[in-house]
Amino acid sequence: MSVYATIEELRSQLGLRAPAASSTEYATKMLHQVPSAEVVDRAAFILERCRGQRVLEFGASGPMHEAIVKTAAAVLGVDRSTADGVVGFDLDDVSQAGLPGADFSPAVIVCGEVLEHLSNPGWFLTRLRKQFAGVPTIITVPNAFSAIAAKHLATGIENVNADHCAWYSYRTLKTLLGRAGYTDFSFGWYHGSPLTAEGLVVVCGEAR
Repeated sequence: MSVYATIEELRSQLGLRAPAASSTEYATKMLHQVPSAEVVDRAAFILERCRGQRVLEFGASGPMHEAIVKTAAAVLGVDRSTADGVVGFDLDDVSQAGLPGADFSPAVIVCGEVLEHLSNPGWFLTRLRKQFAGVPTIITVPNAFSAIAAKHLATGIENVNADHCAWYSYRTLKTLLGRAGYTDFSFGWYHGSPLTAEGLVVVCGEAR
């Protein structure tokens, strides 16, 4: 017998009934259709949109940052530590009045694999939208329901960066963006197959 109780076993022990999946109330709150979307190569997708542009990049480190620098017309990077062309800034510091880049006038903003590291992603996104209203913003995050995550979890192991403090799905990312005030964005997958791909990619356009 497994030492781990299932949700159904716990409900039974507590005398609770599972909600009927067919009920309108349950379906409205809990069941969300995931729209059809294409799968892209993450690096190629980002670089194509940065080519010849002024790019404000959050999470500016590693090979992706180096590739953007080579592709874009100008890049202002923002990361935890200061480096050549990179401003050191704590994106979780809610005492900050604003984000770096106000005088840079970016044509494109890149937030690649950033949100899952943040304790206050809503604070960051709300200020990003207000400060850079209308600037196309590319956001990528790992997929909570990726095939590789499920494969490891089946063995009792979580395959997750130790610095991550959140997983995102299509619905949770959509909700977070909506609460931050973004009303117009396109959605896709990167690396893998639809629904179980490695990650999600969103491009935010207009904002209210």
